[in-house]
Amino acid sequence: MLDGMNHSSDIRLARDGQVTCQNYRRLGYDRLIRGVYGRLPLEKDLDQWETRQQAFLRRAEGIIASYQDRVILCGVTALQVLGVQLPSQIADWKTYHLAVRHKTIWPERRDVKPHCSQAPAIWRTIAGLPLLHPVDCWLQLTGASDNDLIEVGDGLIRRRDPILELDALNRRLIALKGRRNVKRVRDLTQWLEPGTDSIYETRTRLALLRAGLPCPTVNCEVFCPRANRLYHLDMGYREEKVGIEYDGTVHVGDRRQMEIDAIRRRHLQDEGWMIITVTASQLEQAGEFLRSVESALVMRRAARANAW
Repeated sequence: MLDGMNHSSDIRLARDGQVTCQNYRRLGYDRLIRGVYGRLPLEKDLDQWETRQQAFLRRAEGIIASYQDRVILCGVTALQVLGVQLPSQIADWKTYHLAVRHKTIWPERRDVKPHCSQAPAIWRTIAGLPLLHPVDCWLQLTGASDNDLIEVGDGLIRRRDPILELDALNRRLIALKGRRNVKRVRDLTQWLEPGTDSIYETRTRLALLRAGLPCPTVNCEVFCPRANRLYHLDMGYREEKVGIEYDGTVHVGDRRQMEIDAIRRRHLQDEGWMIITVTASQLEQAGEFLRSVESALVMRRAARANAW
């Protein structure tokens, strides 16, 4: 989420006449959008993703101010404010989606897409931004594929700081019975898994399930007694001791992290675990990765049977 982002109520509209395009710099304001200026302190030492989030949030504050609290952020926009990791084909950092009441007059802006609603209600306000309920926003992704919707659903019920618990998510879907896209999304909830850490873990799990393989345990806890360490695998088959881990690019070149990962892998191997690693490019052509997992499960099950 963006709760930690700086928020300021010192926003001025050009139409009020005090801060304008002629004097805003001299008065120490930034131009948030056309006709809206604000003093919003910038966070420093942010990575590329955080910098993009910060710029997105600042413009969103300007847009909300220009509408004078008559709108609510919804759809993709609200989900991004909440920090939900969206598939790249869904994410939109340029257009702001707003829920507005029917027969409301709103300023026309190229970067704003209004969605008319009978009575849009604020679910929560984050960094000064009013948001529609995240399940309602999820339903608005009508052009998304089934896999995309499952990835977004998992993003709402992550292990760390979940936006919703699964029960609350299901209760909201029941309350929205009859709305557009509800039946489709409710059918897809059987594929959701609380406790994942990233969109790529969801994609890995879905690839396994679509291939007819058993559902692994996500964030599988493994205690290594000889090392006296508790580890969490991205997902794993506990009885067969086959673990599956997604390997991203976050720690590429980080020698300290490489040492930590090597020690962790050795501790797991000492306890009999077989770790299979998958990358983003391998998920795009998942056949070889899936064959490796299937072979590992067959081999481990055969070894267990022979042991008896």
